[in-house]
Amino acid sequence: MSALEIARIALLVVHLVGSAAIVGSFILQMPWRERFDFSPLLVGSIVQVASGCALVAVRRIGDMPVLEAKMVVKLGLALVVLALVVVALVQQRRLRAAGASDSRLRPLLYVAGFTAIADIAVAAAWT
Repeated sequence: MSALEIARIALLVVHLVGSAAIVGSFILQMPWRERFDFSPLLVGSIVQVASGCALVAVRRIGDMPVLEAKMVVKLGLALVVLALVVVALVQQRRLRAAGASDSRLRPLLYVAGFTAIADIAVAAAWT
């Protein structure tokens, strides 16, 4: 097994862990009404974007095929998740500083979670 193949597999594992951080924390918090924790979603989404770009780079370096359209869609979905989480975190800090409940951030949690699930569906179904 070449060093490039080992790097590709390691990046794939990291990519899956990032996805698990997003979807796992989303599913855990689905029943919550307030006091959301967006930090695992932030870390997971950053890991997703970084490791996804690195995976594409490793495939190109290794002359492996890359489905460009699929990668563009997946990157777009991952960036949407990241943007939603950043907006939610900023809003949450403002609400907490004002002493208000963060219950109005629940839709952001749901949209980010279901967008991450859509990203997984694209990865699994688009061949």
